[in-house]
Amino acid sequence: MKKLLLILIFTFFFNPSFSIEIIGKSIKCETQKKTIRGYPFFFFFENEKNVKSFFISEENLVKFHNLNYKDIEPNFIEIKYVGKIEKSNLILIHTKGGREYTCIFLPTEQEIYKELRNFISF
Repeated sequence: MKKLLLILIFTFFFNPSFSIEIIGKSIKCETQKKTIRGYPFFFFFENEKNVKSFFISEENLVKFHNLNYKDIEPNFIEIKYVGKIEKSNLILIHTKGGREYTCIFLPTEQEIYKELRNFISF
């Protein structure tokens, strides 16, 4: 009985399920307001610590920065230099200015490239 109780307590208080669920997933975060960058944020969570943050380079190429992320509160993950994502509602709160972006999951990492190519002017 004590073992069962310990397992239940461990499951409720130390559940890393969101971190595990997000690995290998792509997220698109956008806002209704006009932004300086002119396109949404796109992230691909590569592993437990690294996330690819995609952008369009000056040469009109789709590129990414490798950034660290970590759980900072039970309901938040922080992406270094970008902001934090509220896990339950998938809301990105940007570091600069605190602007909120609504996020959705994308089916694949390739979908990020596809969507960003729509913002490239040739």
